[in-house]
Amino acid sequence: MKKRILVSQIVALAVILLARPASWMFFAAGVSVMALGQLIRVLASSAIVKSKTLTVTGPYAAVRNPLYLGTAFMVLGLLISLSNPQAPLRTALAWLVTVVSFTLIYRVQIKAEEEFLLAAYGAEFERYRRRVNALLPRPAAVPEFFNGSAYSREIFRRNKEWRGFLGMAAVAAIVAARIQYGF
Repeated sequence: MKKRILVSQIVALAVILLARPASWMFFAAGVSVMALGQLIRVLASSAIVKSKTLTVTGPYAAVRNPLYLGTAFMVLGLLISLSNPQAPLRTALAWLVTVVSFTLIYRVQIKAEEEFLLAAYGAEFERYRRRVNALLPRPAAVPEFFNGSAYSREIFRRNKEWRGFLGMAAVAAIVAARIQYGF
């Protein structure tokens, strides 16, 4: 569902315009959380061979959807950076719109992907789905994030996750400019 990316971008733009960020402290905290999310996405995109195999190593041993987990941290970071205690209604509305949108978009996306994986991998996927949570990592499997053998520079390059860095940098720059210049 590539429409999810367009819809997510429209929601993010609307939320950025709606919010009145004013705090460098919130900005720094938010960018830190966004960076954690981007790191999770980098690890996930360095491990997954899309539509060719059922990836169950690295971050996929801890959580079925580490790319979306990373995205959730990036969204959380954006919301933190946009938060403004002097504008509580705008802040609350930004959080509400974003959380509802994110939940709806990714619930549909995960369901569609899991239907595809079940059709493609059958019992193998069903065993994996019973063992590994969709979005909350299993604590015992978190060390798998650090299993270097699960990652490939070539796979990372093919999955084009570098675009996420550009998007994160652009969003951070826009929020910083809004704080600096008060627009």
